[in-house]
Amino acid sequence: MRKHKSPVKASKQDVKRHARNVSAKHAVATITKKALATIASGDKANAAKSLKDAQETIDSVCSKGILHRNTAARKISRIAKKVAALA
Repeated sequence: MRKHKSPVKASKQDVKRHARNVSAKHAVATITKKALATIASGDKANAAKSLKDAQETIDSVCSKGILHRNTAARKISRIAKKVAALA
């Protein structure tokens, strides 16, 4: 067990950060699944709305440094490509 204050505090912060990061990544996965399900249903209006929601969520997570910017761009691009194919 660590004895000094600094590593103990760092360890507590690591646990908090890990929980926050896992939650954010789970939110991205959930919103992506919802968007893909909407696209699969073939509804163009709802697909565009779900793309917008997914883009906002992914950009938010990216801006916090949880996802790399290229990863975020790739995820948004793939969803947008599928929405465009509906039109």
